[in-house]
Amino acid sequence: MRHWGIRKKVLVVTLVPTLLTTLLLGLFFTYSWVNNIENLLRDRGESLSRQLAAGSEYGLFTANRSLLTNLSNALLEEQDVRSITFLDRDGERLLHTGPGRSAPLGDITLRPDSLVHATREDSTLFITPVHLQELMVDSMFDPGARETAADLEAPLGWAAIEMSHVRTEKETYKALLISLLLILAGVLLSMAISMRLSKAFTDPIFQLNGAVARLKEGKLDTRVYTGAGPEFEQLESGLNEMASELSQAQAEMQQNIDQATGDLRQTLETIEIQNIELDLARKEALDASRIKSEFLANMSHEIRTPLNGIIGFTELLLKSPMPRQQRDHLNTIRKSSEILLTIINDILDFSKIEAGKLILDRIPFQLRDIIEEVMVMLAPEAHSKSLDLVALVYEDVPDNIMGDPLRVKQVITNLINNAIKFTQTGEVVLRASLEEEDPDNHRVTLRLSVTDTGVGLSRAQQHALFNAFSQADPSTARQYGGTGLGLAISKRLVEEMGGAIGLDSELGKGSTFWFTLNPELSTLAKDPAPRDALKGERVIYLEHQATTGLAIEHLLRAWGVTVDRVDTPTALLEQVEDAQQNNRGYALAMVGITRHLLRSNQYRGLLHSLEVDHDCRTMLLTPTLDTQDTPFSGIASSHLTKPVRRDTFYHELLLLIHGIYSQESTTGNKAMSLPAPEKKHPGPRIMAVDDNAANLKLVVTLLRELGLQAWGAANGFEALNLAREAPFDLVLMDLQMPGMDGVEATARIRELDQDGHHTCIIALTAHAMADEQAKLRKQGFDGYMPKPISSRQLRELVREHTGYEVAASPGHQSITEVRDTRNPPRPSSRHRQHGCVSIEESIRLAAGKADLAEELFSMLLEQLHDDQRQVEQLWENDELDNLLECVHKLHGATRYCGVPELREATHQFETALKCQSQAMAEHKEHLIAAIERLRAWSDQTDWQAMFRAEQQQSETSQN
Repeated sequence: MRHWGIRKKVLVVTLVPTLLTTLLLGLFFTYSWVNNIENLLRDRGESLSRQLAAGSEYGLFTANRSLLTNLSNALLEEQDVRSITFLDRDGERLLHTGPGRSAPLGDITLRPDSLVHATREDSTLFITPVHLQELMVDSMFDPGARETAADLEAPLGWAAIEMSHVRTEKETYKALLISLLLILAGVLLSMAISMRLSKAFTDPIFQLNGAVARLKEGKLDTRVYTGAGPEFEQLESGLNEMASELSQAQAEMQQNIDQATGDLRQTLETIEIQNIELDLARKEALDASRIKSEFLANMSHEIRTPLNGIIGFTELLLKSPMPRQQRDHLNTIRKSSEILLTIINDILDFSKIEAGKLILDRIPFQLRDIIEEVMVMLAPEAHSKSLDLVALVYEDVPDNIMGDPLRVKQVITNLINNAIKFTQTGEVVLRASLEEEDPDNHRVTLRLSVTDTGVGLSRAQQHALFNAFSQADPSTARQYGGTGLGLAISKRLVEEMGGAIGLDSELGKGSTFWFTLNPELSTLAKDPAPRDALKGERVIYLEHQATTGLAIEHLLRAWGVTVDRVDTPTALLEQVEDAQQNNRGYALAMVGITRHLLRSNQYRGLLHSLEVDHDCRTMLLTPTLDTQDTPFSGIASSHLTKPVRRDTFYHELLLLIHGIYSQESTTGNKAMSLPAPEKKHPGPRIMAVDDNAANLKLVVTLLRELGLQAWGAANGFEALNLAREAPFDLVLMDLQMPGMDGVEATARIRELDQDGHHTCIIALTAHAMADEQAKLRKQGFDGYMPKPISSRQLRELVREHTGYEVAASPGHQSITEVRDTRNPPRPSSRHRQHGCVSIEESIRLAAGKADLAEELFSMLLEQLHDDQRQVEQLWENDELDNLLECVHKLHGATRYCGVPELREATHQFETALKCQSQAMAEHKEHLIAAIERLRAWSDQTDWQAMFRAEQQQSETSQN
């Protein structure tokens, strides 16, 4: 009702109560009137029925039809009586007077003691039982009949009278019509009164409303007089005064408008002139932006071209032998060049983003591989500051996702690089976790965070940190360097990928930078092969960096390896000894050390004791080392740098524990044979095209160092002439060249392709603005490589586009590649070990003569190699008799030297050969292992000095 008008409200308030009252009274009186008519008919019918029953008693008793007929005819004269029927005591019709003679009684139940009435469509039937009365005249009956009649309980019959509804219905219709007319009269009267009241109340309001409307239209001379009462007189007076004041205000306003219009006209003329100037300035700004983009593209090429030569030739010089000081200078040059290249890349990336030309790839990639690449790449810088760099990727994080791996890697690199730069001590930890999972859309929400223990940030610094060219503290720019673009670029990249980025930091307590990704799960990647070949193995682990230890321990447990952690070298040795005494020795001992322990004699002795005295294979985990640093060389069975890569770590464990070289594991602990070497084929023909002589020389030199056939061309014309002489498998084409540029030279070379030969042409350019790859592919290029390039990039490029596997140079082989070229190491002993060598026992067996003991021991060592080869050859040829003779001879030699383990092994093997025991093969392996341990001990120990020291000590005691 809030939105109703006043007229409607007045009508509703006056009409509704009146109408409701009139309707209720009319309905009540109509109902009462109709009900009274029906009751009168029913009462009259019952009265006439009882009278008829009393009058028809004698007629029914005597069955006198004429009497009953006279009675019926007299009663039919009554108003509303339609018919009369007499029934005998059996309910059969005896006499019927009136219409409807053949109409049956229907399903009416006759009652002997009360009246029954039944309502039909147009009449009501009243049926009354007729009983014999005691006052009948005795002379009419004999005594016997009278006695019989008095004893009867059943009625003589029934008298039925039918009352018509015709007059009743007329009276009912009459009552309804009168009630309706009265109701309509009351409604009309109420409406007339309501309309009159509504009009008397609303007409003044409408007059006032009309006056307000005219005032609104600007007719300020409007005045209103309603004469509707004192309330409306006050409104009239107020409205008229307002109109008078508005008229006066309008006159003043018109005067002000005329003055303002003149001023505005002058202002518009000024604005029009400024718009013309702004339009000209906008055109100039667009031209400047275009020129800036072209300038950045050209400067990118011009700067990267000499940088390519500087970095490339620096790497070539570092491969050659030179004094340490010169190597340090070259490393400084290379690092400075890489920093300059990073600055250029940041500026170009920021220009791409600002120009809105950043295009993200959507390809499947493995998140853990991306994280490992970043960690390995940045590890040297972190380890140079003695920082612990660790990646913790939780098991529920999916590995195969869709997205742009290059940009994800760039964001992770920026965050970790900043953390390393602003952290002096402690650790930098990357964590990857699963926040949400949407199985219906095959999407997940990942959170990656980088936590450091650096200087931290204040609240004011945090607000401006993601702005371009901004650093936390301007004064730190000189100390830490950088352009201040890394975080701004990371923020824009994360937002482009549909995620969010932020940080949590406290001044002096470190920072945590985090970002989220919402990638789609990749359904194209194949499930990795199960890594269960290490399941059930036991490893003991000593690590000084807690977070690194936690990451490696989780990785080992995921592969089913049982890991026992220790805190000190002494505890590690004691636990290994206890395990071997219980014949449950460890498969491997892992020792992780920090940078300041690289020259520790304690750890050198620990590794020597594990490898030689306890025959337990060891894996050394160290920070990234300089080229001159070779800690504990030749002592540990394996050496990996931290942080470890999953594949390298797993394959190295297989090699140390099971002697397996293959890249994939099998169920159980079965060793797999090495794959047969592929047949070598001639390398591909490769041509490098570049107008810069230094770059051309660098690329050709790098290709030839990889053992590839390489030709060089200084421009497009020379490249086309060389391609006409003989087809090339791969062409590295520079884009910007005088005369014939790279695009035109590519189109000309494409015309020379025939007979199914396709020349693979890769664009080498520093132009890095936007849409390069798609544009270059449309122009006929097969790929794109930005400058500067390295030998590793060239190796991967050749393998990808020609299928030729380039052999790594000796200086670039990884630890695993170098290790795979030798024989697999012997597995660790799982039982208690006898002493490998006892100097005191050797001297005692030589009658106390140390020089003789040294000579006997030297003779034994000289023949060990031949004895080992002879034992293995005779065993393979199944020449057991000759083998027994060889072992017996070796056993005899061990009786004069302090070699308890070798003596026990030869004794058991000799006994097994004599008895033809089924354990001969096991004893043979124990013998070979003892020989190898003794030889390894002799190679790693200055045993001559030990014999001479014993001799000097003996002589001193004698004197």
